[in-house]
Amino acid sequence: MPDFDKKTEEQSIMLANRLTKRSKHLRKWAKRTNVFCYRLYDRDIPEIPILIDLFEDEEEEKYLVIALYERPYEKPEAEEELWFTQMKKTASAVLNIPYNNIFGKIRRRQKGENQYEKDINTKNTQKIIVREQGQRFKLNLNEYLDTGLFFDHRPLRLMIRNECKKKNVLNLYSYTGSFSVYAATGKARSVCSVDLSNKYLSWAKENFILNGITTGFSENKVGDKMFGEDTADSDSSNTLPEYLPGSKYAFINGDGIDFLYEARRQKKEWDIIILDPPTFSNSKKMNNTLDINRDWSNLITLCLRCLVSEGKLYFSTNSRRLIFNETEIKVPIGHTIDITDISASTIPEDFRNSKIHRCWLITYH
Repeated sequence: MPDFDKKTEEQSIMLANRLTKRSKHLRKWAKRTNVFCYRLYDRDIPEIPILIDLFEDEEEEKYLVIALYERPYEKPEAEEELWFTQMKKTASAVLNIPYNNIFGKIRRRQKGENQYEKDINTKNTQKIIVREQGQRFKLNLNEYLDTGLFFDHRPLRLMIRNECKKKNVLNLYSYTGSFSVYAATGKARSVCSVDLSNKYLSWAKENFILNGITTGFSENKVGDKMFGEDTADSDSSNTLPEYLPGSKYAFINGDGIDFLYEARRQKKEWDIIILDPPTFSNSKKMNNTLDINRDWSNLITLCLRCLVSEGKLYFSTNSRRLIFNETEIKVPIGHTIDITDISASTIPEDFRNSKIHRCWLITYH
């Protein structure tokens, strides 16, 4: 037997043993916490650089999304494909999930918005509805690198739901609106979701409807001058109505920084702000690039100006290069802030990688 085949066989056995152990532990945890989609494996074994997420839809059908991390060295494409196929077959057999319910992806080092681009090789879209801690979400398992729900923020979403009753909540860089849904089901007074993509805002609205929230919506784009000003946008085919300050659930199409400047000009304030921006974005819809390692303190400063007294800002980042130095935050005159690193309490049970994100609670006085 060639060395490559022997090595692959050995790694297949290693993966099978690891998945058996993790699955046994996480099944009990998932049932106890009412979670139906979670991470099973993430480079637990260095020689097997893959990520495995498990999903169970409302019909109890199970799926896997398995992503191969780009290796730091060159490997023949045909050889890599055979190896990856074997790892998927191993996961299928161990977890008793049909091979056709497994979707493979490649996680390359991301630049700009690549993680949100469609996979042009995708022929059939696999969309499912999953449950998480009492909420329902529509996911797309194979068209994008990400499915529409970031598992690592599950504990923080629960925190938001538990403390947002009768509060006004702002969700910046809202993606498909999972934080917004949690806030709405937590009986927030209002929830404002801001994102550059109309596609993801529409997806967020679908998630609201999935959770029985069908009224109180308003839509708008944030332009250079006013929330209600219509601007050219290749992602938009119609004129959206003017932003209604009294709307219970607002979906704003625009850049987070532009929105914060305009919100301050209009003297709008929130009790809770969720700031979980991408590490980097160079979208054509933005006036400038966003580099969170450079722009984090400015973003926090802008958020503070839009918080009520005793309001809370939750800032999270996946960047390991970001150097958090509170002296770089410009606190408005006459006010103070308390900063607490809550990272440890926001890492879920299914993540062995405790550095998947960092998170700070900033209270404004």
